[in-house]
Amino acid sequence: MNVFLTIALTLGLLMVPVLGMMNGAAAEAAASNHKILVAYFSHSGTTKKVAGRIAQETGGTLFEIQPSVPYPNEYQACLDRASKEVAEKARPGILSRVENMEAYDVVFVGFPIWWYNAPMIMDTFMESYDFAGKTVIPFCTSGGSPIGVAMDKIKLHCPKAKVLDGLTANGGVNVEGWVQKLGYGR
Repeated sequence: MNVFLTIALTLGLLMVPVLGMMNGAAAEAAASNHKILVAYFSHSGTTKKVAGRIAQETGGTLFEIQPSVPYPNEYQACLDRASKEVAEKARPGILSRVENMEAYDVVFVGFPIWWYNAPMIMDTFMESYDFAGKTVIPFCTSGGSPIGVAMDKIKLHCPKAKVLDGLTANGGVNVEGWVQKLGYGR
């Protein structure tokens, strides 16, 4: 009986790396079956870094949402402009469009949280495209606010899309692990 148990345990231990490779291969195959876009708006560069990590992990196309009139670098001036945009429900202009948006079936959408929500430029972006039939995956960066309220905004703009739970990518969050868990890692 001990010989049988030893053989079973040995075979089981030998299968662990093989199963691990199969999981990695399955994740890579899942990511390769999708055309992935990683669109982001970043004012300070923090969201840009997270977007870059997601694009690297997924093999997706990176697209920066750039305002046609840049936000001021000075904190108070930026705060004033963003506050005014919220009060006026403004739709700030965007410099360029995503080429062949219809070709993408998975869209990661990233932004900083300003006043517990996505900046108004994200409304402009979300209203500029038809997300019907796509999978939309929000992610944000913030000084401490979660993505919660912004999720409602994203869902409002793409009612015919599959919107997955978003990620607040602050501090030491394992972005690559999150992408892998979603099934879009390479």
